[in-house]
This record gives sequence, C-alpha cells and structure tokens, in this order.
Amino acid sequence: MTNQANTTNINIADKQRNASRDYYEFNLMPSIKLYMATRSDDDLDRVAATNQRMFKYRFGLTANSTVRSKIIAIKSRYNLTDPEVKSLLDSGQIRIKQQEVLATPDRLSPILGIVLLIIVSFICGLNIFSISVAQASPWGALIAVGMIFIIWGICIYYTKKFMVTPWRILERSGILKDIPASNILDSLLMRSFIVDTNYNTHNQS
Repeated sequence: MTNQANTTNINIADKQRNASRDYYEFNLMPSIKLYMATRSDDDLDRVAATNQRMFKYRFGLTANSTVRSKIIAIKSRYNLTDPEVKSLLDSGQIRIKQQEVLATPDRLSPILGIVLLIIVSFICGLNIFSISVAQASPWGALIAVGMIFIIWGICIYYTKKFMVTPWRILERSGILKDIPASNILDSLLMRSFIVDTNYNTHNQS
C-alpha cells in the first residue's frame, strides 16, 4: 500500500482560481512591493483611485477620491511615471486645491536653481582652494574637504530634486504646452491652472 502525496501550489500575487480534488491553491500577498511588481500599471491605477492607502504609498499624498482620480488621469494622459508624479507634487508644480488638481508652473525655479548651484559651487571651490594652500595637517585638511563635498552634494541633490527636475518633467510631458500662452510678466506670477483631464485645454483659476 502506497501513500498518495498531496501537492500544494502557492499562487502569489495572481488571481484566485478554482481548484479540485487534492489540489490546493492560495492567493497570498506577502508585501505591497511584490503586489506592485506583479500587477500592470492599469490595475495599479484602478486600485490607487479607489484606495487611499495604495495612493499614498505610490505618490506620498493622502487625497480624496475625486483628487485621486484626477491625478491618475493626469498620469495616464501625460504618460508620467510614479516618481515623476511624486516629484511634481512634492515640488508644488502640481498642487491640490479642494476638489481640483492645479498645475502651477514656476518658471523662476529652474533659473534660481541653476544660479544657486553656481554660487554654492563657487563658494565650495574657494574653500577647497583655501584649504589646499593653508598649512594644515593632512587629516584636518582631509576632514575639511570631505565636509565641503558632503555639503556640496546635499545642495546639488535637493536643488536638482525640487527646482530643476520638476520643471524638466513639465516640459517633457507636454503639460506646459497645454497651459495658455501668456506674456513674460504674467508667466512669472506663478498662476495656477486647472488641469483638464478630458480636453487639451486648461482653465485659468
């Protein structure tokens, strides 16, 4: 007499199927990262539009269902990635107002960011030059130069993240093309425009 072995298959992050006889299948979701890695963008967008916890995990923002749907629509319309949407939200280039999603293009931001990087780079360069000509111990000079490079790197990272990169995303995605043309003075006022997810026009707020 032989014992008949039972086989258990584990189906992770996929749809539940009906099993019969000695076949058992479990639909497990061990982590949200695995869930997101095994789902299509369309599925994730549908879940994020109806689930505020998934939406916050993806975009770092808690919003009502109306705003969630509009942000997902903007993401799909302009073919944006999750990090790009999060960058626009974090930098204020896209912001939330009641039930609307507004594009607030800050044309001065990338210019000020580049100017700031030049100033910081010039100051750091002067300090490194001063350390190189000063009569200091090798360890002291090494520590000082290391601290300068750390500060320099932090300034470059955050300036690029919040002032330069978001503007490039607006340009590359085509959002700027849908914003009504205005003269230079008006464009510097950082006026917000409602992002219309149905038509290729934006309404001034």
